[in-house]
Amino acid sequence: MKRSKGLYGFLFACFICICMCMAGARAAQEGLPKDEKREAKEISAAAELDDTHPEIPEGVTCADCHEIKLDANTTATQVWLTGDYAGFSTGTGIMDNNRVKEAIVKAMGGKKQRRTCVLATCINNIPTSSTAEYTLDPQEMALYGVHEKGTAKLAHIKQNPRFSLNWHREFKNWGDTLCIQFVGSAELFDGSNPEFERVLKEIYPFEEGADARKVPHDKYVQMAKQMMLISKLTIEEATITNIKFRENGKRPWQRWVRSNDNRTNVKAEK
Repeated sequence: MKRSKGLYGFLFACFICICMCMAGARAAQEGLPKDEKREAKEISAAAELDDTHPEIPEGVTCADCHEIKLDANTTATQVWLTGDYAGFSTGTGIMDNNRVKEAIVKAMGGKKQRRTCVLATCINNIPTSSTAEYTLDPQEMALYGVHEKGTAKLAHIKQNPRFSLNWHREFKNWGDTLCIQFVGSAELFDGSNPEFERVLKEIYPFEEGADARKVPHDKYVQMAKQMMLISKLTIEEATITNIKFRENGKRPWQRWVRSNDNRTNVKAEK
């Protein structure tokens, strides 16, 4: 009999404990806006904790509840771009968006010129980096590459169109640094798409491949339409590092943003 009473007492204590935990959870939820009670919203990595946020248990991080949006604004990159750094006070030395674009086009070379780049893609949280030749179309601010069918990077793009791509001039010394990082979304099209032939003939320097293989240009185009896919990387942001910008009183680190393409940056200096 005594053993039964002890068991009932233990179970009752557990019940009270569970009720208190549920009450605490409800109380925490009551402190949130209605649309946040069931699911934590996506936040930027730069987000700061405010006074209305529920108490966070020890050992819990933002990523345990929220989807974290990484945008490079929480790293040293943002300080380099706009902060108090390397002799520039906050908000100074920033180039106009169109001038940054001009510098990127000059570095990449524009139509019918190609650069060997490193393309980063990801699927199922497994990243892959690949070397690939790309040509920049300055009018569209898009990069075009021609690839053999069946490669891993193309399979990635089909499932996850987000990309990061980097080009850099061979490093010789700190006074000669020049590199660009691009981010955006990719799409693929094959030889049945009218854009395929247009890109080959008007933008991508396919003639180099045809001449190296000693194949007539028209025949090479037809071969490419059967054997290749074209990737179009639409650039959303491009961050360029060019030490030579200092010669004009500008920061060595500048960023072009597509949404700013037809207007000057808010903080840009003329």
